[in-house]
Amino acid sequence: MRQKKALARQTVLVGISGGSAAGKTMVTGLLAEALEDISPAVVGVDRYFRDNSHLSSCELAKLNYDIPEAINFDQLEKDLKELKSGNKIAIPYYNYSTHSAIPDAEIINPSRLVIVEGILLFHPENIEPLIDYRVFVDAEREERLRRRIARDTVERGRTEESVIHQFNETVEPAFEKYMLPTRNSADFILDWNPVNTEDLAKLAYKIKSLVLY
Repeated sequence: MRQKKALARQTVLVGISGGSAAGKTMVTGLLAEALEDISPAVVGVDRYFRDNSHLSSCELAKLNYDIPEAINFDQLEKDLKELKSGNKIAIPYYNYSTHSAIPDAEIINPSRLVIVEGILLFHPENIEPLIDYRVFVDAEREERLRRRIARDTVERGRTEESVIHQFNETVEPAFEKYMLPTRNSADFILDWNPVNTEDLAKLAYKIKSLVLY
């Protein structure tokens, strides 16, 4: 009797978005750990910032990283389609010190589960059809600002004053315009608190069920 050829499992792409410093990267890392038996492929939207190394210091000072035009979503679309087709990709890296985008900086192998995380992810029309399950990481404004100050003063050598100014002038207005409206289209809203991981466990279980069944 002729055996039927087994059908390949479809790749599931989970998108994780939310405000700046809401906890997206931490949530993604914890989910990847919880789902390590699936070996998820993880892609960060912030790897796709457009090259700005040609700009003057005055132009760089006015640079807004929180609007859709700052990110090469066309390249992200191509790469996600490749992963969903079962092909490996080479993703770029953005150097915040030189403001340059380095192409093909890291190889990402395909997986049954792809997790892509970052700001503005649910906004572009060309990305929306590729995402199978949407997670919005929620956190109060003051909490996000506190985390942003802690991160940028340590990791990027900025002053607290400059972080607060940028948050008020560009980060939060962009969040309210481009990201907050996408909260309503999310499949799962995660009120992120690193102390209480019960909802994170529920989310991991849900994602695993999407991949395996």
